[in-house]
Amino acid sequence: MAFLYVLLVVIWSTGFITGKLIVGLIDPNVYLGIRFFCAGLLFLAIALVQRRHFPKWKELPKHIIAGMLMNGFYLGFAYVAIAKGLPAGIMALIGALQPALVTLLAFLIIKEKTSLKGIVGMLIGMVGLMLVVSPALELDMNHGGVSLFTFALACSAIFALSLGVTYQKMSISSSDIFSSMAIQNLAASVVSFGFVLILGESLFRVQLESVLLMFWGVIVLSGGGVFLMVWLLRKVKASQVSTVLLLAPPLAAIESYFLFTESMTTIQIVGFVVTITGVYLSRTKANKE
Repeated sequence: MAFLYVLLVVIWSTGFITGKLIVGLIDPNVYLGIRFFCAGLLFLAIALVQRRHFPKWKELPKHIIAGMLMNGFYLGFAYVAIAKGLPAGIMALIGALQPALVTLLAFLIIKEKTSLKGIVGMLIGMVGLMLVVSPALELDMNHGGVSLFTFALACSAIFALSLGVTYQKMSISSSDIFSSMAIQNLAASVVSFGFVLILGESLFRVQLESVLLMFWGVIVLSGGGVFLMVWLLRKVKASQVSTVLLLAPPLAAIESYFLFTESMTTIQIVGFVVTITGVYLSRTKANKE
């Protein structure tokens, strides 16, 4: 199980890096629409070949809603925020708000309880987040900061993901995972193509980098990362999976530092250490349980 957590964190951390790399090559929702559509067809083919059980018609809306929230709205908002200038590392770090939201929503909606030590570890991780984000989030465009609208998009993305994770755990965790992922990805593609029409996106430069990024998105991010997250949600608590993902933001920020020369200050590095400490505390308790 530990290896699967590590694999999830590594894959998840590259999601926003991909969002940064597509800028100038493919418009955000054009990329996401094609990615989700192709991933949906991939999972559909697997489900059909293996003769997997598909949800009944009355259960179909649950899978559609989960896919729209966890994929379409989440990444749609996030990638647009990155395209508008939000550093990839900071977008990922804002994503560290997700465990707290998931824990709250899971408690309110599905009555999932989290231990006191787990909550303390999560709060310590949140403190680490604040340390990392504080130097970067100057909400003043005249000083090269991030606009309130862009910041709101990032927060909306995390809320959509948190709600989607909770809904996934609550409503469809007992369904066949391959047929469900097919429906979820195809539903997400509808959201993304809807954003394409609304925002007037059309850019897709046909070159090797674009093809490689699309391959990475379909096979690794959707076929690997999202699939693994959904699988883990069926095995352990939603708050447990989300808390482990606190490790993805620091890793994404480090990746951004080397790939895009995004700045890292001493206080941000301290924040990384505090975040990792918080995750360690919450996970040691989870392992004992």
